[in-house]
Amino acid sequence: MFEEDQQQENQLTFNDYLRIIYRGKLIILVTFFVIMTATVIYTFTAAPSYESRTTLLIESTGAMERSIFDVSYFGNQTTLLANQMEILKSRSLGERVIKRLDLSEVRDSLTIFRPLDDGSVRSLRSMVGWLQENLEVNEIKNTDIIELKFQAGTPFESAFITNVISEEFQLFNSEANRVEISDLRVFLEKQLDKKGQELQLAEENLREFQERENVADLSDETAQLVNRLAEAEAMQEQAQVELDSYQERKQSLMKQIQERKISLAKDLSEISTPYLTSLQNTLAEAVAERTKFLIAVQSSIANPNKLSYESQLAAYDEKIDALRQKLEEESGKINVSSMVRDPFALSQDLVSNLLETETHLKSLTAKIAALKEIVTDYENKLRNLPEKTLQLARLERRRKVLEEIFVMMTSKLEETKIQEAGQSKNVSIIDEAIEPVAPVSPNKKMNFALGALIGLGLGIGLTFLKEYFDNSIKSIDEVEKYGFNLLGTIPTIERDRLERKLESKWESLEFDEGRKIESRLITHLDPKSPISEAYRTLRTNIQFSKVENSLKTILVTSSGPKEGKSTTVANLAITFAQMGSRVLLVDTDLRRPVIHSIFGLEKDIGVTNYMMGASPYEQIFKKTFLENLKVVTSGILPPNPSELLGSQKMEQLIEKFKKDFEIILFDSPPVIAVTDAAILSTKLDATFVVISAGHTNRDAVRRAKSLLDNVNARLIGALLNNVNVQSNYGSTYYYYYYHYYYGNEGKAGRKKRRREKNKRAY
Repeated sequence: MFEEDQQQENQLTFNDYLRIIYRGKLIILVTFFVIMTATVIYTFTAAPSYESRTTLLIESTGAMERSIFDVSYFGNQTTLLANQMEILKSRSLGERVIKRLDLSEVRDSLTIFRPLDDGSVRSLRSMVGWLQENLEVNEIKNTDIIELKFQAGTPFESAFITNVISEEFQLFNSEANRVEISDLRVFLEKQLDKKGQELQLAEENLREFQERENVADLSDETAQLVNRLAEAEAMQEQAQVELDSYQERKQSLMKQIQERKISLAKDLSEISTPYLTSLQNTLAEAVAERTKFLIAVQSSIANPNKLSYESQLAAYDEKIDALRQKLEEESGKINVSSMVRDPFALSQDLVSNLLETETHLKSLTAKIAALKEIVTDYENKLRNLPEKTLQLARLERRRKVLEEIFVMMTSKLEETKIQEAGQSKNVSIIDEAIEPVAPVSPNKKMNFALGALIGLGLGIGLTFLKEYFDNSIKSIDEVEKYGFNLLGTIPTIERDRLERKLESKWESLEFDEGRKIESRLITHLDPKSPISEAYRTLRTNIQFSKVENSLKTILVTSSGPKEGKSTTVANLAITFAQMGSRVLLVDTDLRRPVIHSIFGLEKDIGVTNYMMGASPYEQIFKKTFLENLKVVTSGILPPNPSELLGSQKMEQLIEKFKKDFEIILFDSPPVIAVTDAAILSTKLDATFVVISAGHTNRDAVRRAKSLLDNVNARLIGALLNNVNVQSNYGSTYYYYYYHYYYGNEGKAGRKKRRREKNKRAY
């Protein structure tokens, strides 16, 4: 049963949510007002902030993307843009910008160099942090353009700092691009000078041998063999030079990385994954196979039954390109991995080139190994020649190899110089920043919209939070969920309106007497009020709750104290008396009696006096302002109320009451606090429970019903008391009754009475 009740409590309808919001309207309004007030104060007192912007074009034609040996860049433009965006937000670039600003003519007008409120000056780290905090870098989709935004306190400052950042970034990028290609040019110049000297020496040795041995040229067959051997050796030497240049390039990259982060260099040299290593080895094998195929074709060793030279070479190239594509994808994954992310963001482009270099080092190593095998084969054939011819062939071969290498290196050196000259920059400033016209913050419209949204949301949230922790009964539906038949609802008494209503009544009563009963006996003092009508509705529902048997003795109780049961039973007695019935109101709350104070009576002679034989039956009745309404007070408070109420003499007293009166109402203590109500309920015709809306706990209601059910009390229902009609969304009873009862008088009548009151006052 408890679980079913709990499930019913958790099943809220849309109207339930509306009622919760309506009940919490004061919380919502106060929260909304506080938040909006704070928002308005902040919006109109916050210092304005101005934003300038510039756009930068990033081109992928720098030294980092192209080597002198036509090696494609293992990366993509998206990665390049991401790298440049990280550089723009880096600490290194920030320090360069701060130094540039410090040397500018407008230094003293910049906020960053002004003393703080405590008189101290920002440190370099603090200045860089301020710069990074106010800087925003965004990529413009589907373009190679980066948008740079910066916010400052004045239009001039925001535009000036934005332009300084873009210019320093452009200079930084240009310097970084020059480093690698410059190192490569120096290496080639040294190698070219060395190979030139070796070529000159080889030519001298060949001339001296021919003169000394009186030998002219080689035979055609021998010359052809020497040429093939020379070509193979030249390719080997060229591959070796490329290998050395890549080793030099690797050292250059490692040097740059070392300068950026010393501890990162060793880790980067070992960057690899099993899949990446496998791809690099496969690519090296493919390059070696292609080299062997070219030498075989040039030596006319190719099998004529195989595919043609062009198709076979295309197959090799396709395989190599596919492997390079896979390597590009794998290197891209590593490039965006956590290993190369912030705080090493400046090294991301270097990492891509380092991966590229490692791959080509493996390819060239495999190529050199394949060429060595071919050279060894040709050398074995040369050994079968006569001694002089063999010596001449070797000298000619050496001269030819060095000559080809010298020509190749001269060409590559010139290409390197051209590339170095073109590496001034790959960052272009499209639009310089200009001073903004209006501040970007505070944004009044957005702040007010957010303030309103937060105010309403927080207010509603607090309302539902309060509702979640509030375990009291609030609505009619909740009363019925616990198995009670709802007998009626009593609205909250509005004291201000009641006082105006009672002014005429006080004229016929003593002032003190009127004050005593003004807030309780509303059915007598203001019979036309909606609250009085609610009590009459309660009276009618009680009368028709038992059609087959009329109810004469009725017990009124509650689950806990201060729920309005005494006020309820007093007004209910008046409504019964007003329709002409002989009514008796008995105060059987022998612990904390209240009825006597409501009617302004003495409680000394009452129920307990008769039960103990101290007073005769006829003397316990007290008259009231209604002729057919009598009251029996509690009398002297006994030490054993439960025994008295459960005695046979109490039953006899009840039977006497039935003979003399048509309706007998009993006020009793709360049913949970003591057993008095449960005991007395078994002796009477009916019992109903008063529940105070917003006060009575759900568990208390459940417990009260359980206690009454356990003694088989004749429970006819419950009354929901103290209902704030205007705070319950969807409640129309109060509205309909008022307009039905007063008709067109409404507000006009109230205004008329107010004017008459003011005239009397004057």
